[in-house]
Amino acid sequence: MMQKLYLIIIIFLSPFLIFGQNALSLKGVIDFDLVSAGYTGKAIHLVANTNISDLSVYGIGVANNANGGDGQEYTFPSISLNNGDHVLLARDSTAMSNYFDNCFTYFDVILPASNAISQNGNDAVELFFNGNIIETFGDVNVDGTGTPWEYLDSWAYKDPSGSVSFSGENWIFGGVGCTVGSITTQTSSCPYPSCGSQSSTNNFSIFNDTKVYPNPSSDILFFDNNNLKNVKVFDSLGKEIKNITVFENMIGISRLSKGVYFLSAKNIRTTFIKN
Repeated sequence: MMQKLYLIIIIFLSPFLIFGQNALSLKGVIDFDLVSAGYTGKAIHLVANTNISDLSVYGIGVANNANGGDGQEYTFPSISLNNGDHVLLARDSTAMSNYFDNCFTYFDVILPASNAISQNGNDAVELFFNGNIIETFGDVNVDGTGTPWEYLDSWAYKDPSGSVSFSGENWIFGGVGCTVGSITTQTSSCPYPSCGSQSSTNNFSIFNDTKVYPNPSSDILFFDNNNLKNVKVFDSLGKEIKNITVFENMIGISRLSKGVYFLSAKNIRTTFIKN
């Protein structure tokens, strides 16, 4: 009699357990190469497939260096999500906001990530529900370097058109190194799929024939391009801070703080150092 009761309870609860497991899923794994460098470009994108009353029943594990997985290393806070909410679990939300530019608003919830979110473009990621693995991106026993799922300085994104499948879902990829040197995702060669094609930098392209000098400089920068009328200046996090008119092929930078900056115009993008 008791065994039958247990069986009835299990049968009754099974739909709710499955429902909970499917309520949250991975959507993107991010390892952008940002000008702020270090860990600032690391994030995980998730989506709620139904209303979630307590997100803390979910967690993340990152399998660094093909170590087979370290179990759940990050637990989400006890907050609620609505059906369809997109969540960005980011190591540096300011850097991510600047890089995503005007499509940062695509994310409904931004959460600060612990240092456990440390994927390096060749690491697998596991999603947990009540301490159990419910979804895996990559192979926890394999170093992804050189594999079709490598995302170094790039991103992986779940999409039905993808040619690589994990946990029954297909994924697409931006291409290794595709974010290197870009100010925003829209100015990279691989805009993040949820973003549009425009940004505040107007898709400036690289034009290496334009030089700035002296570099570093403390007060004036000269250009060897006679067609420049004005340039936009971005700080090291990719945030636009000035729009400067070019006069006789030069601009003044004396009021800028010391550091590394980006210059963008219609057909150029380059860097300079203010000392």
